[in-house]
Amino acid sequence: MTEAFLHYLWQFQQFDKSNLQTISGEKISVLKTGILNTDAGPDFTNTRLQINEIEWVGNVEIHVKSSDWQLHKHQYNEAYNNVILHVVWENDQTITRQNGSLIPTLELKSITDIQLLDKYQYLIDNQSIIPCKEHFSDISDLSKFAILDKVLAKRLQQKAQVVEQLLEKNNGDWEETAYQLLARNFGFKLNYETFLRLAQNLRLKVLQKHRDNLTQIEAMLFGQAGLIEKVDEYSEKLSQEYDFFSAKFSLKSTQLASHEWKFLRTRPANFPTIRIAQLAKLITQQQSFFSLFTQTNSIEDLRNSLKIEQSVYWQEHYNLGKVASKKLVGLGKDSINNILINTVIPLLACYSEKTDNQEFMARCVSFLEALPAEDNHITEMWEGLGLTIKSAFDSQASIELYNNFCTHKRCLQCNVGIEILKK
Repeated sequence: MTEAFLHYLWQFQQFDKSNLQTISGEKISVLKTGILNTDAGPDFTNTRLQINEIEWVGNVEIHVKSSDWQLHKHQYNEAYNNVILHVVWENDQTITRQNGSLIPTLELKSITDIQLLDKYQYLIDNQSIIPCKEHFSDISDLSKFAILDKVLAKRLQQKAQVVEQLLEKNNGDWEETAYQLLARNFGFKLNYETFLRLAQNLRLKVLQKHRDNLTQIEAMLFGQAGLIEKVDEYSEKLSQEYDFFSAKFSLKSTQLASHEWKFLRTRPANFPTIRIAQLAKLITQQQSFFSLFTQTNSIEDLRNSLKIEQSVYWQEHYNLGKVASKKLVGLGKDSINNILINTVIPLLACYSEKTDNQEFMARCVSFLEALPAEDNHITEMWEGLGLTIKSAFDSQASIELYNNFCTHKRCLQCNVGIEILKK
């Protein structure tokens, strides 16, 4: 028995309510179950009950055993003095408030269908990566849509928190935050943390002073990345420029080392050198990343703004002095979509929360619905179970559902798991 299962029983009233009584025989009528509290304090807040002839408004605390009240030291916490009902699986001890008054207790063990517990145990003990795999095709579309909406909202909130952390480090500077978030995502999965440190160590304010000169932007980025090795005329020029700017802006102390960049198991087109060259070109073309991402209403306009080709040298070389066998083109369609999903969407979500303007959150959703679905092993698993994944809205939601619900077996907080238990 777990408290999570008892939370489910109380929230959805999945027990025999025909003659509901406290352990002392007082009649209970549940007028409002209350709101599940995920923070500190009693488990359900704003509950309304009628016990005998008296109506109560307060909180409900839930435990496997009554004695857990003292085990959790609630007797010393004033926040639990307004508990109006103690819901337990097994009553093994009388519990009182700090003032000595008896807390009404409801025992669920004798009024709960044991088959419900068996179904829950099946989900929890199931060894499948997705616990509801065998029953998923029987679940209503309404429950599937409901959980996707729920988890996508949570994913956007989590992504917004990442942006907010960057914003705090940048002392509220949205422009630097947008630039750092963009640079981070130019690293994609393999180099995203290294790209972020590069952007944090080489501020956009410094780069913007020379955005009319692509070679100088490249020199500062490649130099600060620790990737300049003098092997040809171009690299000699980069080295000279970086020596000048590193002295001018005191950059050497935060310069990265070349070994921090990952090149293995990636195609030349995805090498960090190529991505840095593409970022450099983008910096010369956009005066304000923050304005671009927050003031552009069309997903196609955003796509077109990110369609760039790096300088001629980096179209012909994958590393300094290393000639590519074929021309290296600019950002591809998939890369642009990835940047939109992982840069623009989180920034808009955070800006929406900070400004309390739901227009930006609505734009997040519309952009995700307009972007194609991501293709990875998680979306393939869901499609194999019959879940329709047509857009980035669907793929982002399915990734969140898998990562934060299925793998943690949070079936009781999922509409699909709840429907399975109700069947």
